[in-house]
Amino acid sequence: MYLIRAQNAAVMFRRQPEETIVESFEVSPRTEAVMGAAGKLVCSYPGPAIAVPNNHLDAASFRAELANFLSKMDKDVLAAPTTRKAGSEVAEERDTAHPRYITELLTGILRAVGRPAEVNRISKRIGDDVVWKHSKLPWRRSPLWLVIRVAMQTTLDRNGLGRNMYKTFMLFFMNDLAHQARLGDMSNDVLQWMSAKISRRLTKLAVEAPEWLSEAVLGTCTDIRVLLNKRWTQVQAEEAISPAWNPSALDFSADAQLKLLGSTAYINNALKTQYSAPPPSKFEPKSRLRCTLEDFLSGDRMFFQRACDEEPYLTLYDLEREVGEGIDDWVASIPKSAIDDACERLELLASSYSSAAKRSYDGNPEDLSRMLLTVVELWIALDKLVVQQIPMSLDYSPEIPISLLEQLLLRDSLHLRRLPLAVGYIRQRARNEQDGYSVFSDIVDERSFSVRYFDQSPHLQSLRDRILEDAQSEREAKCQELAKANEHHARLHQKAWNTDHSYTTNQYGRGRHDHRWCCPRCIIDDEMKGMKIAVHEWPLPTDPQHVKRVVFELDCPISFNVWRSAIFHLLVDLCSPGVDRVSPYLVLQGYSGLRGYYVGHSRSRITLASNTKPFVQSHYRETTIPSEESEVCVNNGLTFYGFDKKASISVCTASNACDVSSLCTHQLPAGPYRNLQHYLKDTTHTSNEVLCNQAKCHKDLLIHEFIAFGHLRSGSSLQWLNMLREVRANTLRFRHDEIHFLFAQASCQVGPVSEAGKLIWHDELCCSSFRHAFLKELECLVKTVSGNWLEAMTMATVAFLVTRILASNIAVHDPTTDPQALDLLHMVREKTFSWVLELSGKLEDASEAEREDLRGRLRDAAAICRSTFEVGSADAKHHLYPSRSLEILLSCAIIIHNNTPAQLDDLSTTSRLLISRDRRLAWKLERIVSSTIKEGNKGINLAIKHVWPAYREGVQWAGLDACSWFTSNTSPSRDEQSQEISLDVLDGTLLVNGRPLGRLPLSIQKDPLFTSIFGGVSDRRI
Repeated sequence: MYLIRAQNAAVMFRRQPEETIVESFEVSPRTEAVMGAAGKLVCSYPGPAIAVPNNHLDAASFRAELANFLSKMDKDVLAAPTTRKAGSEVAEERDTAHPRYITELLTGILRAVGRPAEVNRISKRIGDDVVWKHSKLPWRRSPLWLVIRVAMQTTLDRNGLGRNMYKTFMLFFMNDLAHQARLGDMSNDVLQWMSAKISRRLTKLAVEAPEWLSEAVLGTCTDIRVLLNKRWTQVQAEEAISPAWNPSALDFSADAQLKLLGSTAYINNALKTQYSAPPPSKFEPKSRLRCTLEDFLSGDRMFFQRACDEEPYLTLYDLEREVGEGIDDWVASIPKSAIDDACERLELLASSYSSAAKRSYDGNPEDLSRMLLTVVELWIALDKLVVQQIPMSLDYSPEIPISLLEQLLLRDSLHLRRLPLAVGYIRQRARNEQDGYSVFSDIVDERSFSVRYFDQSPHLQSLRDRILEDAQSEREAKCQELAKANEHHARLHQKAWNTDHSYTTNQYGRGRHDHRWCCPRCIIDDEMKGMKIAVHEWPLPTDPQHVKRVVFELDCPISFNVWRSAIFHLLVDLCSPGVDRVSPYLVLQGYSGLRGYYVGHSRSRITLASNTKPFVQSHYRETTIPSEESEVCVNNGLTFYGFDKKASISVCTASNACDVSSLCTHQLPAGPYRNLQHYLKDTTHTSNEVLCNQAKCHKDLLIHEFIAFGHLRSGSSLQWLNMLREVRANTLRFRHDEIHFLFAQASCQVGPVSEAGKLIWHDELCCSSFRHAFLKELECLVKTVSGNWLEAMTMATVAFLVTRILASNIAVHDPTTDPQALDLLHMVREKTFSWVLELSGKLEDASEAEREDLRGRLRDAAAICRSTFEVGSADAKHHLYPSRSLEILLSCAIIIHNNTPAQLDDLSTTSRLLISRDRRLAWKLERIVSSTIKEGNKGINLAIKHVWPAYREGVQWAGLDACSWFTSNTSPSRDEQSQEISLDVLDGTLLVNGRPLGRLPLSIQKDPLFTSIFGGVSDRRI
């Protein structure tokens, strides 16, 4: 039996009295056959068999030539397997050689002196595999072991001992191996699978196994199991040992002694019989940084981050306001020479802002909608600059779907005015788009943006020529290197031909081949075998259009580069809840052939990637000598496609998962309304569908409420009519938070925008008679619930709807509607403020168990009361002039601040939403409130009197420079000195002598140590 390794074949000689049977077969199946087989591969052994007369085989010359043939075949690779990569044919080292030179050539030679022999063949189920990862050659089962088993089984089969004898022997052999492994103290896993293996073989033999062998196998398996159990018991015993306990080694006296070396003065002062309070220090508030658009888009790239770290919510609000009011003028002021820098600043600001806003606005669909609109407006500004610099980009899709904006929840007049402008711009860009043109398409032809830009760019054409010149020079040098290597190999081959192997004679007179490092012929053979040359891979693709695309990405225009980054930040990072990541083998800047030509940019995220390996990083990177130029000088092996480095996705599929419905939809809390979420989410369901789903109505919900809830958003153009009907019918229980979410979603989701810039879903608000009727029904609802402070959410819904109607009047001004709406808001304000005063009194007398619930209701009622001032800047200034209005506004602000915990995570979704709305209202009204106080409005004194009955009005309130703080001094009395009082009109912070009134400072409440000890416990209970 001979294993011919280089030919992947084996030859067996079976000598008989008159002739010798020469059998051959393939040892390792081809990779394609192994990987393509379902389960194990069934192979027949042996292959061709030739009967050669013994008189021919006994001839010395025949045996010498046959031995020389087999020895050469064992070393020489005559027909290595090949494959095609990037159009080049290369040797495939990972596949096995075809055994044709043994099974066909040798068989044909022997056929001339012999005849085909009929032999019994066996079939074996080969459990071969081809396994590799991050390695040059794959793992394959041992071919020598297969040859031994085939030889053994065929021999036993032809001697009449049958298949069972082979299986019996194999069981005997493996049992002995298992016995030796146990004695060798091998690892647990090896012993376990060896025991399982021989047990399985014994089970398959069943009664056909000899009794002595069965007992031997049973004994081996038992011994292995005993050994494994002993090891496991030892592990358990070691793990069960507890650490040593030695109480005598403890020093309780030393461990219990506490030294307060720096507290002497404090302790002595505390032990004095008389204690004098230190004079109050003058309060010096920290001014809040209010930012302009010029600040945000200045050359200081870290300005936004610093401002956001200091005041996150205020900074986000300032940016949103500044972008909405001034981004168009800023774009118009940018000269063409400064476009690249302006684009970088816009993209950086959009990315920084949205990342911070997404964290701060998490769970608030109204704020997240403002965030998305602001990012779109920043992208529009960026797009205008790119179009100005590269007019050709007008021919391509803007890539931003208009449907994304239809999901937003907007009710502020500024945003309702800006949204149609944004939609109109994107719509106009889409009209200019040539059919099928997308900058992110992986189809590369003459219409591709990169190809067209390359054709117009002398700079990129010069870069391509430089790459080609350098590559040609390297290829010529590689060809010279190959020629020298081939010549050297030829000389070595000739030298080897003239050199014999060296042998020595041992003490028995037999010749023995010297060691390879001593034999001159083997030294030459090893040198020839080790001769290899690295291939030269052409750095650019073969297709000219793909060449242009690659060169374009090597030095992409800055403005276009950041424009793509901004789009992917919006579509992928913000609007795609989950994307399937891909892991390419290589990205463009990581390719050694082009790395020296790549011009990177810190804000770039779009590049080219390839799932196929380049030749220089694959197992084809070297080839043996001698070789042809076609084997050494190969084409580029990469297959490029657009790739987003940050999100690890293909660019052509980026918008497939774009969906903002979850971000821009109120989520119903757990309870009877929870399974009605899909009726709140969109307007695609029909009334019949709602009726058919009555069986899903929760047991705590009336069937009429279920139907009314489902019908309200059934039909996009019927929503306002349905809301009017439900306010009139009063079927829904408006005191529930879920009903407020439903009305907020229906009234604020903008929906499609017409060509004229109108919101189609909200067309009824343009009708004067509808607005009058709606306000009248809301007024009736207010009168119905005005006697019960448990109806606070009803008032919140009424105030919300009225302010939404007022916001729509910017586009359609109706002088008769505004007074009616403002009067209704005044009614809600007075009633909710009376509730605030009532709840404040109840809170003072409440037990500890009732206090937290009353604090929450008081805080929410105060926020609802303040929401009635959401009337626009002009109306707000007019309505804040009376001292009563300022009194209500500021007293509610102080109450909200005093009853809001430092950490909002434990509050309900509704409470967090009301606080967020109130925070924005405070920012909007800051200038108006400040000017009103400076004019001497007495409402501020009345507001403080509500929360601090002992307050004595003193000197005129004065505003501090560049901040939202106002200070005054109380009037002195016979028993009390004058005290400095400070009020922050932004967040309602009230300080007396620089300290909070009746509560811990917010800085202490937010301290991690305080939170870890007291958790969410109210500071009033500390």
